[in-house]
Amino acid sequence: MADDQNPKRMTQTLTLSDFPDRLSPMVVKELRQGMRTRAFAIVMLTLHLVLVLLTLLGGGGGNSEIAHAWFDGIVTLVLCVILPLRGFSAVADEIRAGTLDMLALTRLSPWRIVYGKWLSIAAQSLLIALSILPYVVARYVHGGLDLFGEMLALGGKTLAGLVLAAFIVALSTQKNFWLRLLVVGLPMLMGGCGMMSFMMMSRMGGMSPGSRISISGPFSAFTADGVAGVLLVLAYAAWAVFYFLSLAATRIAPAASLLSVPKRLVHLAAMGIAWAVSWSQGVDAVAAGLIGFIMLDVLTEPVNTVPSVYAAFYRRGLPGRLGMWLLAPGWVTGFLFTVLLTAGTAALAFSMSGAEQALLLLISACGTWMVAALVQILPRARRGADLFPAFLIWWLVLSVALSWLGGLLVMRHTMTSTTPWFTCALPQMAPLGHAIAQAADKAAFLRMAALAALVWPLVLLVPAAFAWRRAREARREARQMTTPGGTEA
Repeated sequence: MADDQNPKRMTQTLTLSDFPDRLSPMVVKELRQGMRTRAFAIVMLTLHLVLVLLTLLGGGGGNSEIAHAWFDGIVTLVLCVILPLRGFSAVADEIRAGTLDMLALTRLSPWRIVYGKWLSIAAQSLLIALSILPYVVARYVHGGLDLFGEMLALGGKTLAGLVLAAFIVALSTQKNFWLRLLVVGLPMLMGGCGMMSFMMMSRMGGMSPGSRISISGPFSAFTADGVAGVLLVLAYAAWAVFYFLSLAATRIAPAASLLSVPKRLVHLAAMGIAWAVSWSQGVDAVAAGLIGFIMLDVLTEPVNTVPSVYAAFYRRGLPGRLGMWLLAPGWVTGFLFTVLLTAGTAALAFSMSGAEQALLLLISACGTWMVAALVQILPRARRGADLFPAFLIWWLVLSVALSWLGGLLVMRHTMTSTTPWFTCALPQMAPLGHAIAQAADKAAFLRMAALAALVWPLVLLVPAAFAWRRAREARREARQMTTPGGTEA
């Protein structure tokens, strides 16, 4: 009885092994909620039950090829589709329930909030990936597969799932359920139709067994000479995760946040690495692909009118004032930032591949600036504070509609072997027109398309000038805040 009433004894009895204190409270909260759900338990148990059956079936020898294909497909489905989709409403539920405002009152920054939600999904993915390792070893023992290739394939699927989870978490900042469903459901529908067509062709004998897709096959080609390539893939996967999470954090950050500064510096460093890789490999597609993602982020930031944001730049003197034109929050400085990146990438493409690739890159960038200009010009599109939904909708509509329309219109020119000069008018149609243009007309076609495309960044300069003018009062107050005595210099 004396031991039961001893406080020290009771404390020792009630002490439980829990998460360490150094973990973020958001990570602990999401992990507790995520791993206690019935969905996670069902996915885990069902996955292991199916993998046990497939491993036993694959060890028989007769159906080993079919069992291995199903094994790869199910593991890919779980790691790259089911687990990332757990973040489909991660931030939207917080916004709908009104708990995001309460989280903002704590010490949790917007970055830590979205990072905690992603990290909980990443921890569950890594847990399931580690639990799959015994089945991979069993496939190696009984099926004679390449263990190194299988390990790399599993790591590649896990890495792809982590990037997709970051994308889903970023998409969850949009309150419109139909927009999130469209962005996620349309690629899944198209991919599912493609997989069904492939399976039907394989089953009907339209494809030889040797031509079937092997997910682990390409990974087995990695040797000691490919370590640099693997490290580069890991680096850009880390950048992709940072990109999507910073995109999400920007959408829920307060107006006084300076998240755009580290975000754009990281983007600039990633572009520098892409330029170096493109120069060494002679391929400029890597750098060109990154620009499109960066444009989607920086061209949808709202214009900031908080004086303390600009005061942080004025305190650093002339370097800060110059950096404000590229790093300050808002789509106006984002436009100048993308102009700098596009000019650097176009110069790199010109030095490696000539004027043709440089002009095609410039035309593609002008197509994105065209979308940004339409969002700023049309009053219905710019009505909301968040420009991301309008930008995404216009980009999807223009890309799909103009590509489809251009394909129909150029069909006649393809059959008659003539150059479709009308495709010069719009940047989205110009690459298609250039591809089927006559060899003698390609140079003139590109010059006309580039001149027509350059109209759109000039159009975007007009609303950019008005938006920058609206923030003039905030910049004036920022100069007063940083001037001794509180007077403007």
